[in-house]
Amino acid sequence: MWYLDDRWIWKYAVGDHRPRRILIVSVVGLLVLSSIAFLSGVRIGLYEFWGWIVIVPAIAAVAGVVGSGLVPTISSVWLISVWGYVFPPLVGYLTGEWSGAGRYTHPRMLGFAYGSARAELLGGIETSVNFGLMLALVIGTLGYVSGSIIRRLSTRVQSS
Repeated sequence: MWYLDDRWIWKYAVGDHRPRRILIVSVVGLLVLSSIAFLSGVRIGLYEFWGWIVIVPAIAAVAGVVGSGLVPTISSVWLISVWGYVFPPLVGYLTGEWSGAGRYTHPRMLGFAYGSARAELLGGIETSVNFGLMLALVIGTLGYVSGSIIRRLSTRVQSS
């Protein structure tokens, strides 16, 4: 019988200590490597369309499989969103190499650019809080639930 108790809610909301730590360290490591690659001039696909279709949902699903917790999963996905919307404009702002259609603009649905590097950075922060948080909630939750279902099914198959 399915019932809710405090341990069950805690387990799925916060997750186990070790998988939660591995998730956070992995995402921070991914962002550090992405930052180094971006600063080196490499085109980073993490904040482009395929990154949000392949990489980010895969991170959320793996977090569900290993039991990292829903809150750390959503937080990690949102951290990736913040990086994508804020880091490139911040680099452009600090280096003075910003251009309206260059690699220092944040990804946007409508395709328009802000008029200055500072406006681009502030727009990236605003977008990551408004749009990025909603996106992290949806993708993080769907990925985590999918991974949790896979984990539950695999344990049932192994116990049979």
